[in-house]
Amino acid sequence: VDGPGGRSGADAQTTGETIRFSMSAHDGRQVSEADFQGRYVLIQFGYTWCPDVCPMELALLAEVLDELGPAVERLQPLFISFDPRRDSAAVLADYVSNFHPTILGLSGTQTETDRLLKSLGVILIRENKSNGNYTFAHSARTYLIGPDSDYRGSINTITPADKVAAGLAKFLRTEP
Repeated sequence: VDGPGGRSGADAQTTGETIRFSMSAHDGRQVSEADFQGRYVLIQFGYTWCPDVCPMELALLAEVLDELGPAVERLQPLFISFDPRRDSAAVLADYVSNFHPTILGLSGTQTETDRLLKSLGVILIRENKSNGNYTFAHSARTYLIGPDSDYRGSINTITPADKVAAGLAKFLRTEP
């Protein structure tokens, strides 16, 4: 886990910033950071129309979750869409079901989504196509939020799944 100041490894540090959000889950519930109090939250941002980065990140996340074994119960993985116009609850439900049963798909208003992206420093560039369609170039990281909704750092998603799982397992063993 990479924390503030460029630290790396399993000892992420909090910035003290509380990460707040209120979004619609793929199962129709309205959820906020308060729903996950006491658990660590892993957030990946993306969109269901993504041709490469998002499915690759979610497949790696699924491998990490499988490798964690019982420790996975301390985590709530979220896939947050930054394309709420196209990513309805039904679309998100279908999409996340392809990866891991614990991943919860979330979508919010564009304003809420933009606020959350900015608070975590996610890079996002919309690329308009000549046919009226669009894609996004975006960061490829998994963000770790602590059990008190505090930002703990991010995970480089190009790291092999077994190394991420080992680092997270070690991190979770040292955390209360």
